[in-house]
Amino acid sequence: MTNESTDMPNEIKAMGFTEAKGDVKLITYKTKPLSKTDADIRITYNGVCHSDLHMIDNDWGMSRYPLVPGHEIVGHVIGVGSDVTDLKVGDAVCLGCVCQSCLTCSYCTTGYDNLCASRQFTYFASTTDETGSHPHHGGFGAYMRTDARKLFKVPDGLEEKYVGPLMCAGITTFEPLFHYLNGVDGKGKTIGVMGIGGLGHMAVQFAAKMGATVVALSRGTSKEKFAKELGATSLIDTTSESAMAGAVGTLDQIILTVAGGFIDVDKLTPLMKPNGNIHFCGVPDEDVKFNVQPLLFGRLSLTANIVGGKKDTEAMLQFAAKHQCLPIIEVFPHSQAAEAIQKVRDGSIRFRAVLENDIADGKRKSPPS
Repeated sequence: MTNESTDMPNEIKAMGFTEAKGDVKLITYKTKPLSKTDADIRITYNGVCHSDLHMIDNDWGMSRYPLVPGHEIVGHVIGVGSDVTDLKVGDAVCLGCVCQSCLTCSYCTTGYDNLCASRQFTYFASTTDETGSHPHHGGFGAYMRTDARKLFKVPDGLEEKYVGPLMCAGITTFEPLFHYLNGVDGKGKTIGVMGIGGLGHMAVQFAAKMGATVVALSRGTSKEKFAKELGATSLIDTTSESAMAGAVGTLDQIILTVAGGFIDVDKLTPLMKPNGNIHFCGVPDEDVKFNVQPLLFGRLSLTANIVGGKKDTEAMLQFAAKHQCLPIIEVFPHSQAAEAIQKVRDGSIRFRAVLENDIADGKRKSPPS
């Protein structure tokens, strides 16, 4: 027997796009049939990520229209399919970048489903179940019907409006720390964070709460006070030759959170201790080129990640709740998505834009206490 809520509309309202580089507008799409593994969600909040802009503009050549962006999704369960036993109506849940995977490969069974060869991304892929194959849409919508096995419960102690950005910026920066430190104990390690923006302000908080000494790296010193408020102990001005020279051999790991531009790896390798790690969370505009010899003699590694899987995401959510590692956000109604998108596009957002659902029919419902 299914627990399908009568609150789930047959057509879902969403703020979407009908063409590349077009204007956002209110559209509707048809709700897929309920699968036995689905959950119905009334969306409460959805974060706006810089990668949404690339998808809106079809910069990566994989967008399809109509496009309903959004992979930082938070909402309340209003119905579930017959096989869903770990969620109930009223639960607060969240969804990130991956909406479906095979569940049987070695990556899925060990909690690294973000690496599954059959992974499906939240709003530019299709999900498949016993009802067929259906396009999956994102969190710019009012509701969502999605595979319940990819949903996470929102931990106690986390306000819903902060959770969306944790599902992207949060897990993207938590994952490399979690793996390099082999857990959440950073005592005795010195972690550098380059770029104190949408990703970087999360990386500083996580590393500091893990007990590491955190050093911000930035062009100039204008962000030094703010970085220290987040938990950094100092800041290296990367434009200062003397500051860079004074930091040689001091860092165990650098988290690179800068998107776009050019990353000069050869400028960073002298800062590393032996066995150090330089990790890319952002994608530079230009190809990365570097001298292998410093890596060889220092046994350094260069790594990167695409968000995180089930195992790391669960750990991140619990850690964020326990230590109150929260994104700095600006909240906009869904109906004002154009304003939020523009602020992300022009870089004036501080630091993550979050949409609050005002396009669903009827009064917003809170989960039962």
